[in-house]
Amino acid sequence: MNQKKKPAKKESDGRFLFVLAGALILAVIFVAVIVLSTPAEPAVAGQSDTIRIGAIYNLNGSQSSLDIPSARGARLAAELINERGGINGRPVVLTVYDGKTNTTEIVRAAKKLVDEDHVQAMIGMSDSDMVLPAAHVAASAHTVFVTSGATSPVLPSQVPGYLYLSCFGDNTQAAAAAEFAASDLSATKAAVVMDSSMEYTRLLSKYFIERFTDGGGRVTAVVPYAGGSGVSSLSGSLGDTAASSSDVLFAACGPEDCGAVIRAIRSAGITAPVIGGDSMDSPQLATAAGPDAGRIYYTTHGDISTSSADPNVSAFIKRYYLEYGEMPNAFAALGYDTVNVVAQAAAASPDDIRAGLLSIKGYDGLTGNISYLNDSQIPEKSVTIMKLENGKVRTVGERMPRIVPEP
Repeated sequence: MNQKKKPAKKESDGRFLFVLAGALILAVIFVAVIVLSTPAEPAVAGQSDTIRIGAIYNLNGSQSSLDIPSARGARLAAELINERGGINGRPVVLTVYDGKTNTTEIVRAAKKLVDEDHVQAMIGMSDSDMVLPAAHVAASAHTVFVTSGATSPVLPSQVPGYLYLSCFGDNTQAAAAAEFAASDLSATKAAVVMDSSMEYTRLLSKYFIERFTDGGGRVTAVVPYAGGSGVSSLSGSLGDTAASSSDVLFAACGPEDCGAVIRAIRSAGITAPVIGGDSMDSPQLATAAGPDAGRIYYTTHGDISTSSADPNVSAFIKRYYLEYGEMPNAFAALGYDTVNVVAQAAAASPDDIRAGLLSIKGYDGLTGNISYLNDSQIPEKSVTIMKLENGKVRTVGERMPRIVPEP
């Protein structure tokens, strides 16, 4: 009888093992289906052990003179935050891509930051035309974009709720320049030279004209030119206008053209002071403008020089020089401030960085005090005016314009 039972036992064991194996396979398939059918959502702020910030800067092309310092300042900010232990114990991971001053490359970089790097916020760039394509990609992924240096006050309305500035708007810096021309330079007549190919320069000149004329001044000539090759004919165009009779000349130029524009103004025989916007804030300006530049003034985001009395600026300059072997400018400080602003927003509101940004009141940045008031996506900030003369740059002072034109 024992011999008859043994085969039955083996058959029962075989069926049991078969059923068990089948159950295990089904369980594995079931789990796999759940994993594959569940959206692979990246961890959001508050659920992650890092703060992931994506940056796009134009490290090549015509915008590189502004964006290379900004990218370096941003990297330095992330490095120093992490040296201090991060934000509430969470390190900042900064991923930087080169936009190459090309909107196609910028869109590609923005999509990569969203789809592959799963960033919680994006920052970067110093030109409105370059920022918009990236900001639209960010907004479509419900990701905030904070531009460090694009100053168009129209930008927030073009990407509502998602595009913030950490810098002042062009209407603010143009108003400061116009009021400075009238009060400090006693100018009653102004000529305007502007690059007609850039949104930045078109807006900057528009706001300057509006504020200067509203203040009682008169604009004697507006001379447009096309950026790049168009600068070569500028001297002749200026000679054919009433620009030479003006008390001051406002130059709205792209960063790589400003030196050539100043040379063209002087070649036309115009000796009046020249005032420009923040695109003139470049270490190369003195050399590019030449030895006959005369009196040049420009608005910018802060005095980032060894003459600054701010100990934070002094510490930043020292660390930046140790890291990169050259002196920073205001755009380096803008990149630095922007990372810190985003980090502070993440600390204040880990699950909603946009809400965190709007909660920032009185952040003491290298480029001034930053506050987002009345749900504005543009901070209220003062403007620094610099003077270039005889190859040397010095600070004239900070100004908060009395009246700022509407965007």
